[in-house]
Amino acid sequence: MKRLILADIHANLPAFEAVMRDAPAVDEILFLGDIVGYGPHPAACVDLLRDLAPVAILGNHDAELLRGAGETEWSDSAHCAWLRWPIECLSPEQIAYLQSLPTALQIQSGLANVTVIHQTPGRNYLRPSSNQEEVAEALRGVPGTLVYCGHVHRAMRFHLPGRELVSFPAVGQPRNRDPRAGYAIETDGHLDFRYVPYDTDATLQAIAAIPLPMSFATRWCQFVQTGYDAEWSRE
Repeated sequence: MKRLILADIHANLPAFEAVMRDAPAVDEILFLGDIVGYGPHPAACVDLLRDLAPVAILGNHDAELLRGAGETEWSDSAHCAWLRWPIECLSPEQIAYLQSLPTALQIQSGLANVTVIHQTPGRNYLRPSSNQEEVAEALRGVPGTLVYCGHVHRAMRFHLPGRELVSFPAVGQPRNRDPRAGYAIETDGHLDFRYVPYDTDATLQAIAAIPLPMSFATRWCQFVQTGYDAEWSRE
């Protein structure tokens, strides 16, 4: 069984397309959430994901968009403006596709049963330096001995007594000091993390063309250019 594992595309179509060109033929695609959020191509990315027919779950940014889709009044904050824009880009059918995605599921990886979630429910945002106590707190209430997640935008593996947590790299918004698009290939339970360059200039130009103030997008452009953020890339 060969599986392509994608996470955190964040409406970055050039990164998404580069991964799909680079990845080998697989038996199944698994998507760990956040197809939208602070990227310039929400509709195109939802369409490409839907065409791939993956096993998929909902991410926190996807869920925020769905909550916003039901709003009738908005504040004047930059955050609300950048949330409202992708909502207006998506068709009712695209929104319905996101609404159909579960927040968690179970898959088989080799001989192991895997719990698949977008983010751990604990308050700790996991980093390479996270200790066993922090990881255990982050996994509190999550079933299973092997857990796959996205959300932290970095490839990491944490081992606890009788348990393992694997987080996967981001396709569209890396935070590992490497601006390449990340993904994984799983072959009979063995994981291979891979990274591929893509046209970051095309993504930056598309962000600049969004008819909204750029002040809020500056941070997201930095992710695209450098794969680094002072807060989210801390070790």
